[in-house]
Amino acid sequence: MNRIDRLTAMIIYLQGRPRVTVGEMAERYDISKRTVYRDLRALQEAGVPIGSEQGVGYFIVRGYHLPPVMFDKEEAAALLAGERLMQKWSETKLSESYLSALDKIRAVLRSREKEYLDILDRHIKAFPYPDEKHIETDRRVFVFLQDAIVNRVVVAMEYYSPYKDQHTQRDVEPLGLLLRGSHWYLAGWCRLRTDYRMFRVDRIRGYKKTTERLSDPPEHTLKAFSEQSLRDEQDLHEVVVRFAEKIIRYMGDQKYYHGWIAEEEVDGAIEMTFLTASMEYFARWLLTWGDGVTIKTPERLKTRMGELSEELYHHYKE
Repeated sequence: MNRIDRLTAMIIYLQGRPRVTVGEMAERYDISKRTVYRDLRALQEAGVPIGSEQGVGYFIVRGYHLPPVMFDKEEAAALLAGERLMQKWSETKLSESYLSALDKIRAVLRSREKEYLDILDRHIKAFPYPDEKHIETDRRVFVFLQDAIVNRVVVAMEYYSPYKDQHTQRDVEPLGLLLRGSHWYLAGWCRLRTDYRMFRVDRIRGYKKTTERLSDPPEHTLKAFSEQSLRDEQDLHEVVVRFAEKIIRYMGDQKYYHGWIAEEEVDGAIEMTFLTASMEYFARWLLTWGDGVTIKTPERLKTRMGELSEELYHHYKE
């Protein structure tokens, strides 16, 4: 990105946020903090009313706006690709709002960009995995959770746990929305468990706002949630497994869902290294690959696989 494009992008970035730190801009545009200060000074000298608040960040003075932004064909195409990804939540207000925004963007495109996007629209399609289940999510739950997070309101909800096949009533301090794999999660402080928890959004069966607002500053934060998650990940166990080459083509992306971190070819097989939080869960996944798997480490995983295999043998023998 050349400097003129970057300066324009910085104005748009500042204009869309109440406060932005120098560190955030340096990371976004992959430049040094010194360059950020130099760019901000150049914009101020050019007449852009940029203010600052010590310890908080920079901002555009209220009332200043750039002329309407024009999208180029690459930006519009990226948004179109995003629309295909949104199809998984097609029945929700989240997807409906995205489609509405994309329609407004189409309306301001120049004729050449519109034609480009129309052609591309007919040649982009998202195919689900054969075993991928349809995610049934309450239509307005995203809007509800977004409002609760912004307004810092405690939410009362009914949550379904498929592992225990039970519904529980939870009072949750909402901290943020997270997308992991194919699912959206609410990160929050659960008052029932008195701990940070992640709640899959499609498992929220009922919800309402309470009259209780969170304190300012809040006692529990998304930063603290992230730090705890990082500590939990540090308790992972390393597993080294050798897979016969004949079964690799059937594995697809499954390895990524089980903590895969590295692999190499060894003696005509593929040796993979994983980090897993549950040795039991990992052992049961390995069981699906039969004799195409050789466990290198740890020994306790070998022992558990032997026990599971013996259970399976006696089950079918009887």
